Amino acid sequence: MVGPSPGSSFAIVHATALTMAPRAARADGKATVGEDDLGILGDATIVVRDGIIADVVHGHASPAPQPGLDTYDVRGAVVMPGLVDAHTHALFAGDRVADFESLARAEKPRLGIAYTVAQTRELALPSLEVIGRRRLGPMRAHGTTTVEVKTGYALTADGEALLLEALAALDGAPDLPHVVATFCGAHALPPEFASYDAFVDELIARILPRVAATNIARFADAFCERGYFTPEQSHRFLAACAARGMQLRIHADELSASGGAKLAAALHCVSADHLNFIDADDIAALRESGTIAVLCPATAQYLELPRLAPARALIDAGVPVAFATDFNPGTCPCYSLQEVVHIARRRMRVSAPEAIAGVTTIAARSLDAFGVAGCIVPGRPADLILLETNDYREFGYYFGVNLVAWTASGKKAQHVA
Repeated sequence: MVGPSPGSSFAIVHATALTMAPRAARADGKATVGEDDLGILGDATIVVRDGIIADVVHGHASPAPQPGLDTYDVRGAVVMPGLVDAHTHALFAGDRVADFESLARAEKPRLGIAYTVAQTRELALPSLEVIGRRRLGPMRAHGTTTVEVKTGYALTADGEALLLEALAALDGAPDLPHVVATFCGAHALPPEFASYDAFVDELIARILPRVAATNIARFADAFCERGYFTPEQSHRFLAACAARGMQLRIHADELSASGGAKLAAALHCVSADHLNFIDADDIAALRESGTIAVLCPATAQYLELPRLAPARALIDAGVPVAFATDFNPGTCPCYSLQEVVHIARRRMRVSAPEAIAGVTTIAARSLDAFGVAGCIVPGRPADLILLETNDYREFGYYFGVNLVAWTASGKKAQHVA
């Protein structure tokens, strides 16, 4: 079935709709999610005008067909909010197939981030836009209508600014996901530096001012990990970004207990991501700080890490949990949030409502996009997906399967808290 064009006017009738409206109406942002939070409406009609949701009704209250609107009869299917991917590195050149071959032979990868940096530095703006479209298009086809994309594959002032300009251009494309840009300057040590401390000095003195001048990056992120940026170095970088008006995210405790989660809590980061090696004290600190946990289980699976993030413990402790792909060339070449939800359901013991909220409302809140993404509510952009199933629990049951028949994108809108 061919879906509506971006920003158009149409009506969806006879849908099983997961509106997420009860969850969206909760201002507390608490972690617990049950079936009642999904806002399930049977035999629902969703009216969209000029890309904005105008009405959502169900059952006997459904309006008669309205003239001037294309009508889509979707009985037997589920309509839900477009998916929100809250952690990706989707703008890069080249691939790391050689590293995948090394992993398949149980060997240590040899190329690493440095290879991707070298490849990405070669591209001018038009080529970056082409590459970005090639990455984001399949994500949209698999249901992602809002995506966070990090820089960090240039690691120079002009290069990082160029990546942000490409992301801004991609955000303007009506057939691609909405793009939320993050400056991930503290991602790796570029080849021209021998010291992480010296590179942090460079980030703060020269790269950050150039990036801030573009006024594109809404967030800043640091890879706080053993062998990369220490908590102290990450703190210096993130504090400088916060002083420039950026909100904070952090790669925390992905490969080891690195101290990232505690730093996220201390800085009141909007999100702490990965969290595979956190402990009970880290969970308590995140709960007290109000930081959202953005978990990336496909990365842990790809790398065969001995631990996955303790999603069940985080949710039970009251930490809101989102799920993301971490789509990148070296540690998670996966762009499907459906696959991620399958791993979360199967290996992290999260419920279907928890997983769905984790890729809609909670993920949107982590991107400060809660007012425009993650739910089906009148007045919001019509970012919708149609699933070829009549049982929402099949979202995450299948893997290696794309249940999304089509996506609909509403008008681009200013992200609001």
